Amino acid sequence: MSPLLQLILLANLQLSLSFTIRNTQLMSPQLHQHHHRSSSSSLTAHQSNSNSNSASDDNTDTPPAYTFGLLTDIQHAPIPDGHSFTGNARYYRHAMEAAASAAQHFQEERVNCVVNLGDIIDGKCADVQRWGGEVDTKEETQSNGDKIISVGHDAIDNVLQALSVYSGLILHTYGNHELYNLSRDRLAEKLNIPFTLEDTGDLVGYYTHLIENCNQNDEEHSSSSSMKLRALVLDTYDLCLLDRCPDSSHKRHRAHEILSANNHNYPHEENSPEGLEGTNRRFVAFNGGIDEPQLEWLRCSLEMARENEEKVIVFSHQPIHPDSTWPTCLVWNYDEVLDILRSYKDVIIASFSGHAHKGGYVRDEESGIHFRSVEAILESSPPIKTYAIVDVFEDKLVIRGEGDCLSDVYDIDHTKVKLKV
Repeated sequence: MSPLLQLILLANLQLSLSFTIRNTQLMSPQLHQHHHRSSSSSLTAHQSNSNSNSASDDNTDTPPAYTFGLLTDIQHAPIPDGHSFTGNARYYRHAMEAAASAAQHFQEERVNCVVNLGDIIDGKCADVQRWGGEVDTKEETQSNGDKIISVGHDAIDNVLQALSVYSGLILHTYGNHELYNLSRDRLAEKLNIPFTLEDTGDLVGYYTHLIENCNQNDEEHSSSSSMKLRALVLDTYDLCLLDRCPDSSHKRHRAHEILSANNHNYPHEENSPEGLEGTNRRFVAFNGGIDEPQLEWLRCSLEMARENEEKVIVFSHQPIHPDSTWPTCLVWNYDEVLDILRSYKDVIIASFSGHAHKGGYVRDEESGIHFRSVEAILESSPPIKTYAIVDVFEDKLVIRGEGDCLSDVYDIDHTKVKLKV
């Protein structure tokens, strides 16, 4: 193991110990119900391949070992409601209200932690006048001395203020929309993402946290489970064009090579997948990939979790499994990442991601790992508020969806098999 990687792992371990941290595509023949949980919508049933044999949506008398809140793609912007480039309605101001409502629910539920899967603000913050918004005259000075209008900075601060109703720890990852507005060093400050400065001189935001149960002294909420649970957060914009120096960034150069080799529309229409087929449609500039240092860190982190008898849930902005999302949302080198995760099926319970706004799900046939793309807050019309609360039991995950987020129960029997290593 390289000295740099040793330092990264040590830093992540120390960071984990320093904190206490309080739902499409279908492949399985088995059917199970999803439910909307919203006062504004009736219950609806959907197919699923969760393979939940004895588990049900009914509440259990046994408290979960852990509970965490989950939300993604808030994409707030101080502009009127509008549409995506493909025509989907978007509710930019309501999204922040929905986030505040989610935070209040998380606080009431006393969840162990909250995970934000990225895109907390929208790229349109960079040009609000074009989209019908008003520009604040406040300016901010960048590190190079340039003056900028800080709409994106103010927008992210406003969302964080809305989320502050929840008093526990929020684990953040970031997506393409943050990078349209802020640099990685600013994201580190605002979202408390522990970026690693790699040998290339590029910042990359991958890390882990050991989730500790803060309710052990509360008889009503405490669990007798001995499960140890680790959150593993990937940076899927490790290799990308966004906020990477065109002249000096090794990772930007790699991203340029990847897009040049795989998308004939690049560079003139860098975000267009036109003419690409199947999973090749992922090679667009609003996506990214994971470089070798982070892949090595992923292997080592999972190996350490196995040795310590920990279970892991993986979080990322971009989806990893091709059957859990639209091809245009996939990580560029999803196949490499998926191979690693499959090697640790005894450790990994599930993988949750954002980016694909309509959501998606598959249980990987080879490993049994659940891959869930979570529905976006942004595209739920008022008064619908979309997010989830996830209960982690010894034998299952229970997804309690709110608004347009689909509920489900995923058994985790695949983690009970001991692998020969």
